[in-house]
Amino acid sequence: MTMNPPTTPDSDEAARLEKLRSQLSTDIEAMQQKEASLREYEQKLRLLVEHAGNNQQQTTNQNYVTSGREALDTEWEKYERAHALLEAARRSLTDDRLALKDREEKVMIREQEVARREAWVKGREQQVAAKAEAEAVAAAAAVKPKSSFTS
Repeated sequence: MTMNPPTTPDSDEAARLEKLRSQLSTDIEAMQQKEASLREYEQKLRLLVEHAGNNQQQTTNQNYVTSGREALDTEWEKYERAHALLEAARRSLTDDRLALKDREEKVMIREQEVARREAWVKGREQQVAAKAEAEAVAAAAAVKPKSSFTS
């Protein structure tokens, strides 16, 4: 049976900070994947608009040209809505990236503060141990051997 060493608030805080750091990394990776997906979707929309434009040019029937123009207008409106959604998603992604960067900076600052506190506590523990040792030595020196009754 193994015993885990006792945890201190500083080690708990360091573990929590490490967990936050890994979560931030995972979140950034997920956002990058979403951004790539949005770019791919935008490319598909551009190809659809281009295809709709090519179809419109190939028709010679006036009625079909008119209905093709309406279809093109409808597709263009769809494209504009999709593009607006894409831009909104990009802005949101940028905001999320900035928030994550700010959060990561705060985590790093907190990590530095914890490391500084750990160093201070370690130094303080050494001072207390040295003082206790000095007091023990002084107490041992103060104890005089018993003198005999005859001396």
